[in-house]
Amino acid sequence: MLRFGSTSSGPLGDPRSAERWLLTLPVNDPLVAERSIVNELRALAERTARRGPSALEGVFSVDAYASGLARTLTAQYVQHVDRSAKIGDQLWQALFELTQGFQTCYAAFARDAGDQSPSGKWRALLPGLVGRQIAYLRQDAKLRLYRWERWDAAKWSALFGTFMRACGHRFERAPLRLDPMGGPTTIEREFLMTLLLHLANPGNLTPKEVEWIAAQLDAWCQPLRLTVTPPSSTTFYVDLTGSGGLRRRSLAPLEGRVLFVDLRPLHALLVQNRTVLEQAVKSEPRSENVGQYRAQFELYNKLASRIDPEYRPLARRGDRKIASGPVDAIVGFPSICSYLRRDDAAAIGPAGAGHSFGSTMELAVFGRTREPGAQLRSGGGRLPAVTAPGVTWEMKDVSTSGFRLNAPMGAVAELTLNTLVAIRRRDQEAWVLGIIRRMRRLSAREAEIGLQLIANALAGADLCEQRKVREADYSVNGEIPTVTGREFQGLFLSYSRREGEPPVQSLIVPAVEYHSSRHYTLRTLGSQRTMRYGHVLERHADWVWTVVDPAAPATAAAGSGPAA
Repeated sequence: MLRFGSTSSGPLGDPRSAERWLLTLPVNDPLVAERSIVNELRALAERTARRGPSALEGVFSVDAYASGLARTLTAQYVQHVDRSAKIGDQLWQALFELTQGFQTCYAAFARDAGDQSPSGKWRALLPGLVGRQIAYLRQDAKLRLYRWERWDAAKWSALFGTFMRACGHRFERAPLRLDPMGGPTTIEREFLMTLLLHLANPGNLTPKEVEWIAAQLDAWCQPLRLTVTPPSSTTFYVDLTGSGGLRRRSLAPLEGRVLFVDLRPLHALLVQNRTVLEQAVKSEPRSENVGQYRAQFELYNKLASRIDPEYRPLARRGDRKIASGPVDAIVGFPSICSYLRRDDAAAIGPAGAGHSFGSTMELAVFGRTREPGAQLRSGGGRLPAVTAPGVTWEMKDVSTSGFRLNAPMGAVAELTLNTLVAIRRRDQEAWVLGIIRRMRRLSAREAEIGLQLIANALAGADLCEQRKVREADYSVNGEIPTVTGREFQGLFLSYSRREGEPPVQSLIVPAVEYHSSRHYTLRTLGSQRTMRYGHVLERHADWVWTVVDPAAPATAAAGSGPAA
């Protein structure tokens, strides 16, 4: 039986046809354009499709258009991933499908070019084909890092096989232009950029930080070269027959197809930038940009530690102890506030003038209040409604600074770095509060979570803004009267690093309710005090962690704004 292939390559049959087809794509709807491109790439990758040099040139034209499309989708993803998990997932899926579409299509062309002796036109297009294959493998790695996934052995094999093909044809250092918006590059540099992206990942980068690192890779890798002999005793190497990226050289002999790269110049650059940021933080401690400087310093510190040829791990804040057992977990600031809210609102009403934070101190010392029916021991029926979805979380180890837990992928898919999580071990009554600092996918069903402990005990808090009466013509004991303003919920935290130490108290409030110049009435566990926000410890899109700064009544009245 005779079998006939397709008589044409569709709209991607040649560069001119591809350019005409691109003009029909919607300019203001990148998701529709992405789906149209992916469909054509999949059709061209079919076994029966006709693929020749002209069709490959057509795909190159679509690739140039898609690079701008990918930049738009990436910017939207980084902007929305912390605001809406649903929108973020939709954008990530579109980027992933676009990347997979080009990888599959280029792999089909690479097989066709390898099955026959390359003609002159195939030979001219082969460097661009191999370079784009490596570039899209790096894009695949970047997208997976957004979700804290790592490559398996098959991906490393694909990267090494593609690079060795370029080395076999001896065009790995030939200049070529892959991105019309970028400068000339080489296949060796694209390969090094992919290796460095993996090496720079400590496992706790946000999508914004991953994107920033990816934007720096080209400049960082320009002076780097791969060599067959080690340039020094302290260097990195990659085994082209292995299943991993760059590794520090050890004293043991190396086997296989090994290439070396000297990262000392890059490490020196990172250390220099880290020092500049450290000086900026010290010289301007009260600057509005000090938070940004401190975040950049922490990032450079992580990168310098990862790229240092001499292994100097960051010091741990405490020794880890093996732990096990299931834990309950409440994810997100709103869910935690909802659970900790007292059933009886009257119990959090204004306290008398002689009252203090006795209940709060009991919470800090004992991990719970001694009052009958206290909120941390009640509300069991409300727990399933606010706990994290999926199977029970499992404790793996514990230290003075936090926890390592394993969580089901059903729960991890909705999590991001810097998410608040309240956990309680099944054999304990008290809840503790932490912030997700690290995530790593272990398998298709399970992921590892690193949780920084910020509170040994927590309680729900009600805050009420104080406002001065406009044009008041009287005073009480010399104090201008105030009226209550808007009310909102927060979290009152107590943290002791060691047993017996006095607790440090702080507050987490919604980001939209943080106003440093205003005064508030803080009510928690039957106690009441006048306060204002102090030093900001951490700020994110939906919550702010701040120190509690007590305010005298006279000061509060003088500093409050007029009532509307």
